[in-house]
Formats: sequence, structure tokens, C-alpha cells
Amino acid sequence: MMKNRLMATAVVAAFALTPALTACSSDSNEAATDTATSSAATSASETATDAAATSDVELVDGTVRAKAAKDAENGSDMTAIFGTLKNGTDEDIHVIGFTTSLGEAMYEIHEVVDGVMQEKEGGIVIPAGGTYELKPGGDHFMVMGYPDEIPAGDTVDVTLLTEGGTTIDIPEVAVRTMLPGDEDYGEDGQVMDHSQHKHGDDAAHGEHAEHSETAEHKH
Repeated sequence: MMKNRLMATAVVAAFALTPALTACSSDSNEAATDTATSSAATSASETATDAAATSDVELVDGTVRAKAAKDAENGSDMTAIFGTLKNGTDEDIHVIGFTTSLGEAMYEIHEVVDGVMQEKEGGIVIPAGGTYELKPGGDHFMVMGYPDEIPAGDTVDVTLLTEGGTTIDIPEVAVRTMLPGDEDYGEDGQVMDHSQHKHGDDAAHGEHAEHSETAEHKH
């Protein structure tokens, strides 16, 4: 009789614990669901923010300068990116770096001071609702240590890195052959302006013309 009474007590106790265990399990499931929902919401928010930033920032007339492979005639392992960065947001965007779909290379924001190219400390700031020009002879994006050919007609995806840690994608920037008059860069980083060579040639032609005219007058 005592044995039966003990068994009955155990059964009652088990039934009494069941609601508590069920409630505990339910609370755990709800907590896990809330955590997952919160994480998903945060991720979605960050994705939306990046997407909005990407759509509101563009590189107008963007150009990646075409180049031959380093081991080819007149080849190089450097190129540059130009264009006008347009900020369609209501906040300044501080760009501290960039990468591209070219892959492994050295990427730096550069400026030209007294005819010499150098890294621009602190990056650049695209003003809210404004623009920032990347141009030959001025501030520009520099790609170095990339030995492969970058042929005209291709496109390159550019990703801006901002001070706040977000990234801004600028897809399919056209690769173009730079026009005469745009500077080239020597191995020492000194700007070599083709327009200067052109002016020199013109001056030489002028001198030859003067000498010719003088000779004619003498005759």
C-alpha cells in the first residue's frame, strides 16, 4: 500500500512539473525567435542603408585609364581612376579608401602637389548634395602593383570605403584610353604632362619657322 502511495505521489509531481517545463520551453523558444528577428532586422537595416548609399552616390563620367601589361612595350603596373563623385544624400561622405574588382593591388587616394604625385592624407569628403572631382593633375584614385593589362572597352567595379565603415558600390566604370594632354606618371611618381611636350614641340616648330623666314629675308 505504501509503495502504491509513493508511485501516485510521483505521478502527481510529474504532472505538476509539466506546465512549468512547457512554459520554460516556450519562453526559450520565444527568446530565440526574438533574437533571430532582431538580428534579421538589424541586417536588413544595414543592407538597406548600404543600398541607399550606393544608389545615391555615383561617379559621373567615370574613367579607368587603360594600360598595357607591365612586361609589354610601354607597359606599367599603375593606372588611375577619374570622374566626378556625386553625393545625392543630405550628409557629407568621408571617403578614406577604395577597392576594385581588379583584385589584388595597392589602392590609394592621391593628390598632385608641385607636379609630384603623393598619397592624400585623410582621404576626401564629398559634400552633402555636392560633388568632388577626380581629375588628371589633381586628386584621383590610384591603382598600383597591378601588372596585368587593363584593356579599353572593359569595365571595373569600384567600391568606396567610408570613415563610418560602410561601403559604397560604383559598378561598371568604363576603361578608356586617355586623351593626349592628360598626364602620365613616371616610376618616381612625378607627373609627366603630355601637353607640356606638345607645347615644346610647337615652340620648336615656331623656332624653325622663324629661322626659315629669316633666311628667306636674307636672300
